[in-house]
Amino acid sequence: MHTKTIRWIFPILFFFIRIDSSMGGELKKQTWSAFPIVMYDSDIGLGIGGKGIVKNLYRKDESFDLILFGSTRGEQWAVFTFSIPDFEIRQGRQYPLAFDLKIEFDKLLKSNYFGIGNGSADNDFQFPREFLKLEATAGRAFLSRLIGEITARYAHYSTYGFRPEWGTLSAETPGAGETSVSGLSVRLRYDSRDSQIHPRKGMKADVLAEQAFRVMETRWNFRKLRFEWGAYRKLLGSHHILALRFWAQAIRGDAPFVELSKIGDSWTARGFKADRFLDKTMCLASAEYRFPVYRKLGGVAFIDAGRVWPDAAHWNLRAWHSSTGAGLRYYLENFVVRFDAGFSNEGTRIFFNFGHVF
Repeated sequence: MHTKTIRWIFPILFFFIRIDSSMGGELKKQTWSAFPIVMYDSDIGLGIGGKGIVKNLYRKDESFDLILFGSTRGEQWAVFTFSIPDFEIRQGRQYPLAFDLKIEFDKLLKSNYFGIGNGSADNDFQFPREFLKLEATAGRAFLSRLIGEITARYAHYSTYGFRPEWGTLSAETPGAGETSVSGLSVRLRYDSRDSQIHPRKGMKADVLAEQAFRVMETRWNFRKLRFEWGAYRKLLGSHHILALRFWAQAIRGDAPFVELSKIGDSWTARGFKADRFLDKTMCLASAEYRFPVYRKLGGVAFIDAGRVWPDAAHWNLRAWHSSTGAGLRYYLENFVVRFDAGFSNEGTRIFFNFGHVF
């Protein structure tokens, strides 16, 4: 979840309300963690919610993860994830089969669209947008560090409230109004990290190929190829970490604007508005220095840089968009709470979410 132009925020990081329960004496330990969300945003108003995760409820190495959030000005966000085995439990292990199911709904009264291209102009036009996403993934670890996955997904998007006089988003924009996407992807990943929740060492490299196809009411037909690489190294002791990331993605075919490659949000370039730069091809590079602050509280300093192109043939090193920033991390047993402030030549952005960016 990203938040825009936040005046003040209370993610209860200063209260450190943490609920962790472990039942020992079992072959498979049952654990659960929860964290509340209380915050104020000038766009979405007062928001309240929380995140909770339960592992090994049925002693099958499974996990149930739930996020619920709502605000006084209309944002509604809910995410449910079921995994067997749990992501962290299966990390570094060879396993014959894993299954993940994710259901996510998000409604924003004030979302952005700036047009297509790396040189698109900034604007203040905002409109309501909501989506429902369903993902089912089957995976197998052929080796402890080599994993293959197949994912089927369905997404339904609704964008409305935009006006033709804006000159950007209109009824002719690909994917405006009501639209749906169905896709099937194959992913191969090499992963030597010591943890998925909070990696301190190791490397991750994965390649994903997806085909979106026309089925039922979905009319989009495009192909997506994505490569991600990340590396983690300890510095000045076990709690100081340098994390690096490189991400490249290309789309070919007919895709709605909500599915295009993007630069700008809490997961890409953190100093820019969400969906700030859109096109079919993108590259992104990031570096983070993660360090301890006090007990379970940590800090980060980061830099992100990236840009988009209409296709891979136009790739170059000019006109990249960069942002710097700093943030806080609060480490629970089963997930990480994240608060970031990003700075760019277009202003300051504040983000509150869960999990490391990479």
